[in-house]
Parts: sequence; structure tokens; C-alpha cells
Amino acid sequence: MKSIRATLEIIRDITSALPGKVTIVLIGGFAVIAQGVERTTIDLDFCLYSDLLDTSSTKDFFELLKKHIPKRFEVQLMEGSKIPDDPFKHDLIRIIDTQKELLRIDLLIARYKWELDGMQEAEQIKDIPLPVLSKPYLVAMKLQATGYKDYQDIVSLMELMTDEEKATTRELAKRTGRDKKLERLLSPPPEEEVRENPEEYIT
Repeated sequence: MKSIRATLEIIRDITSALPGKVTIVLIGGFAVIAQGVERTTIDLDFCLYSDLLDTSSTKDFFELLKKHIPKRFEVQLMEGSKIPDDPFKHDLIRIIDTQKELLRIDLLIARYKWELDGMQEAEQIKDIPLPVLSKPYLVAMKLQATGYKDYQDIVSLMELMTDEEKATTRELAKRTGRDKKLERLLSPPPEEEVRENPEEYIT
């Protein structure tokens, strides 16, 4: 398996070759790692938006993107409306290395104004060739999900935040209708109880 950096550089080069303005930001597990949380991940997740999507469909953008992807990769478009367990309902472009040397890449097409705001405020972190979503916006995205790992990420990220970042996070949680969920997660019952009944605390 080649390095994560090699995968990041390939997706940077692919999106840089596209016409128009493309904004791409690292999200998901590796973004959490980049922000200082110790965890593992098996893929790379990105949030992406292009001004081409203002005048064309995701399918049209997908067809254009495919022309810039090396033949070694398999590419799939998964429409958000057809993914029943996706709380975001994002359209998703999945890129898989057939040579199994690079991590799987998931490109989530941004669809919410707050996501676009977060992408504009993404951070440049040393040795990472693409911007990384900030801790408050990572928490905002994690609050939309329902996995136990997401719960752990939220708590870990909050522990690393400054007071200003915590205030921003609470504002975002309120903006996205997840403020009560955030407070439940920050004042949880014993971990054993959450693990046994996660749906009561993370949905």
C-alpha cells in the first residue's frame, strides 16, 4: 500500500485538471487524524464542489471527471437519493484503485450552505497537500452521522478545541439542528451503556 500522501496527491492532480473552479477539502477519518486525534481509517473522504455544478448535473460533472482519472481506477457515481442509510443525501463519487496500492477515495458533493462555508474556512496543515476541514466543521459533519466512531470523534475533537472553536461548534450545531445531540454527547452516561444502546445517544 502506498502512502496516504500519494493518494492525496493523485486526487489533487485529478481535480486540478478540471475546468472551472473546484474546491476540495479533506474530511472524514483522516481529517480527524490530521487535526490531532489518534484513530485509524481505511479510506480518504473529501467534500467537493465545482462551479460547473451550478449549471450542470452531478452526472454531467461525473462524466467530465472520469476523463481525467487514470485508467487504473474504477469510478462509480452513487446518487444520494438512492442511498437510504446516508443521512446527508450527498451524491457520492467513489474512486477505487484496481491495483490495490492506493486507498479508496470518496468524493462527497457538497449540498448545504454550511458545508460550503466550512470548505472556505478549511485549514492548510503541514505536509498535507490539500486543505483540511476545521475541527468545528468536522464535528458539524459528524453530528449528521449515527456511528459510534463518529461519537468518539466528536468527543475527541472537542477536547482539542480552544474556547473560540467550541463556541463556533455550538453555533454550527444549532444552525444544523443538532445542538441537543451535541450536548447529549458531551454529557454522556457511562461508556458501557452507550456501547450497549448507541441509538439512544447518537441519533
